[in-house]
Amino acid sequence: MTDLFSFQGIMALVLGGFYGAIFGAIPGLTATLAVALFIPIAFFLDPGVALPAIIAISSVAIYAGDVGSTVARIPGTPASAAYFGQLFRLSRKEGPLYSLGISAMGSAVGGVIGALLLILTASLIVMVARQFSSFEYFWIAVLGLMAGVFASGGSALKSFASLLLGLLFATVGVDPTLGFPRFHFGSPQLMGGLNYIVAMIGLFGFSEVLNHVFKPDKDYEAELDTEGNARSFFIRPLLLVVKKKWLVLRSSLVGVMVGFLPGAGADIGSWVSSSIEKIKNKGKAEGEDDDEIILAGTSSNNAAVASAWIPALSLGLPGDTITAIVLGIFMMKGISPGPLLFDQQPGLITSLYLTFIISNIVLLPVFGYMSALMAKKLIKTPMPLLLSVVTALCIVGSYAINNDVYDVWIMAGMGFLAFFLKRGGFPLAQVVLGMVLGPILEQNFMVSAIKSRWDLTSFFDRPIAILLMVMTIIIIYLGVRYSGRMFQKTDIEELTED
Repeated sequence: MTDLFSFQGIMALVLGGFYGAIFGAIPGLTATLAVALFIPIAFFLDPGVALPAIIAISSVAIYAGDVGSTVARIPGTPASAAYFGQLFRLSRKEGPLYSLGISAMGSAVGGVIGALLLILTASLIVMVARQFSSFEYFWIAVLGLMAGVFASGGSALKSFASLLLGLLFATVGVDPTLGFPRFHFGSPQLMGGLNYIVAMIGLFGFSEVLNHVFKPDKDYEAELDTEGNARSFFIRPLLLVVKKKWLVLRSSLVGVMVGFLPGAGADIGSWVSSSIEKIKNKGKAEGEDDDEIILAGTSSNNAAVASAWIPALSLGLPGDTITAIVLGIFMMKGISPGPLLFDQQPGLITSLYLTFIISNIVLLPVFGYMSALMAKKLIKTPMPLLLSVVTALCIVGSYAINNDVYDVWIMAGMGFLAFFLKRGGFPLAQVVLGMVLGPILEQNFMVSAIKSRWDLTSFFDRPIAILLMVMTIIIIYLGVRYSGRMFQKTDIEELTED
């Protein structure tokens, strides 16, 4: 605890937040990569300084991924892909300071709620997490996929086709259960599968360049509203948070409940929360509910960041890729995570709790405002120059992940595929959702089937699995119901026009 408020501790938090803000704003350079590159430095730091720095890096970097959505319609993380369209549209309508202010304030409030629940209910949540098996994880993946199908705002059938395409891409490489290679076409690079970050850069970043090259948007600059000040970033979003307090609380709880599941991370929580809002608000005019969807996704996202530390600290199981790296640092420092950690290292635990609060209350708004000011400048960039910068970032970002030129070609191929999918009216976010949740769905289905000797009734035996199944059915029912209303409304409008 004393290390956190020492000069070293304060500098670690400040520099960590600044590093996360810059790193996260560049497409392809994720919070996980930022933390991974920090490991050589963390090796020489005291755990009471290194771990808080990692929290600051990850919290700010995950928010900074929304800068790419605001400036160039490129989501920085799979979680932000759930609401990147709304963020981009709102930034053109209300200005980047307001749209990123909603993202920052939603992330900060969600992060604080996640941290408080981490402090108050860690032991209780761990007891629930211990009840989860491969059957429950399978239903969690199904729930996330079904929520994504009905969240596109367009045709549910086309959304489902995009999702199937993403699931198909997720099968490339080695079978995670049986170790059988598939769909690699003799290429050793494809044996490791298609990286969804590379695919996401191509689907959303490079395809946007192709759209402007082949179909220039002459009114692009005329639509921009870059006015705004500190009030647009801080006050208006906070008033929205107060007005939509139950939405924020509900979304944060979803993020916490998903985030503490080992291996689930923040992505599923963000998709489920934003999808629920999209389904609820179907029938509204386009853009009318953008702020609510962004608020739901960002608050759920950062709440999951805090709760992902629960299984890491209590059980020694990584909640996401970042906490997997943290467990490696624990081993480097000779710290054994588990229930005894709370008794043996109370100072370290207290330091981590305080860091979560400080990161979300102080660091995220401060560096978030800096990122928003940067976006405000970038958004005024002439279109030809901006397209050149986006193309360069797409190439650098896709290459930097594995230091492999092959990933650049995959990124370009995904860009051309997305270009044609857009022309056909197929949503792109569902492709990424399928690639993210596909491996989780497949592996847990196969493990469950093998354990039960292919007795499929075993998927309906466990109480938590049944609860998740019921929630999935409710999502499907609501999605079909609201989709039917939208279809009828569209038909009536067309008949009226005729």
